[in-house]
Amino acid sequence: MNQSQRQKEPMSKKAKLYWAIGIIIAILVAALLIWHTFFFGKQNANATAATVGDQTYTTTEVSYYYYSVANGFTQQAQAYQQMGMDMGYDPSLSPSEQTYNEEEGTTYADYFLEQALDQLQQVSILCREAEAAGYTLSAEGEQSIQDNMDALYTYSVQSNAGSEESYLRMIYGRNMTKSLFKELLTKSILADEYAAVKSESFTYTDGELDDYYDAHAADLDSYDYRFCYINAEFEDKTDEDGNTVEPTEEETKAAMDAAAEKADKMIAEVRGGTAFNTAAQDYLDETSAESYSDPEYNHKTGDLGSTVTSYREWLTDDSRQPGDLTSIEVENTGYCVVQFLGREKDTDSYQTMNYRSIQILAETTPSEDGSTALPTEDQLAAAKEQAQGLLDQWKAGDATADSFAALAKENSADETTKENGGLHEDANRDSLDAALTDWLFAQGRQVGDTTVVESTDSSGNVTGYQVLYVESFGEIQWKYQAASSLRSEDYNQWYEDLQAKYPAELTEEGKAIPTL
Repeated sequence: MNQSQRQKEPMSKKAKLYWAIGIIIAILVAALLIWHTFFFGKQNANATAATVGDQTYTTTEVSYYYYSVANGFTQQAQAYQQMGMDMGYDPSLSPSEQTYNEEEGTTYADYFLEQALDQLQQVSILCREAEAAGYTLSAEGEQSIQDNMDALYTYSVQSNAGSEESYLRMIYGRNMTKSLFKELLTKSILADEYAAVKSESFTYTDGELDDYYDAHAADLDSYDYRFCYINAEFEDKTDEDGNTVEPTEEETKAAMDAAAEKADKMIAEVRGGTAFNTAAQDYLDETSAESYSDPEYNHKTGDLGSTVTSYREWLTDDSRQPGDLTSIEVENTGYCVVQFLGREKDTDSYQTMNYRSIQILAETTPSEDGSTALPTEDQLAAAKEQAQGLLDQWKAGDATADSFAALAKENSADETTKENGGLHEDANRDSLDAALTDWLFAQGRQVGDTTVVESTDSSGNVTGYQVLYVESFGEIQWKYQAASSLRSEDYNQWYEDLQAKYPAELTEEGKAIPTL
């Protein structure tokens, strides 16, 4: 994988599945509470607000899911506002006052309530199935519950709520109690865990995976291609008040025609024998042209994922031949020049692996203004020397996985893995930062390979170095993706059957929750 990625910690299969299933886990957050009096109307706490199959749920319980959805949406809208973006929802107004779907005549309150009922149904069904299967919460689940309950006091103080239960009522409605919150939180986490367990229970033979590949080769194959965006250039215009003036249709057409002409000329150059990235430099601004001075810039190999929608159809066409070129219009923004180099069923690349690491953090000198200090060049050099020294020490010994683990226990700054010999299990190529992915999953990588790579923080600042050791490989990439897709289909079918068996409905009291 050549493209850059944001720094992020490895995500477990289970964690990724939680996200994919979409069940709300109402983890407490110290959010800026901007909810107003429309959250505090009168309601009968014990009135039946919803049913799921033969089970009934009170107004307070349904409100928990309603406010979980609403609060999550509000936090997202706030984040957009901080970035100067508008997602179409004003968190300072009542959801009942804002239109969600104009054609259907629904409000955001209607939408939140619909999502809340879906979440309640999921949790209800999955908890029922977990109980039937004899599944109980893991130690990690129990700890998550405890962490949230322990955080209640801190967040109640930060929000000036006055007490833990007052804080809960601010978030989840006037009738929420500490004990009920814990009960509902427990059910949400249990549901997530059992969903992951159930999904992983679906397994597939090599023959079934091969059949899936035959039907979905375009999505599973590895592609080799280059691309270059040629942007349509527009003159910046503002009105007398300084507001940006959008280009007219005529101006847009002229800019797009100019970009199309550049794309056609670039293609002609490449067909004439000029290297793709060399030709690209003639039709880009200075900054972009400099990037293309690297002959490997925007040269991509691997599966297409979901990031190349503009030219996916062209790349996946069965008639495509190595060397084929095209320009594809990107509506009102420019053209993308794409060169197809090859496509194959990749039987050598892995989606997951186990590796060990020794993290060496560079020393820092505290900043005078109290801000977070970054290491100097000398401090980074010292950290790199230390990391390389550990690797050299390992190579000079018996150079085994056990000896590497021993060095990690003694020297790694990563407290989460050092006691386990720096071991990272089931590391997924889609969840690692770019430096790790590029090296760990490079073509030809072998068990026992080692290196030293930079460690960076969430902002991309180099903070030290890691010594890496390849322990073992997991699943072949295409097989992993095929099994994941089949597992998702089978899980969804299993759940849909249960949905039909245990339908969810709101009572009149439940429908009134957004107005209470």
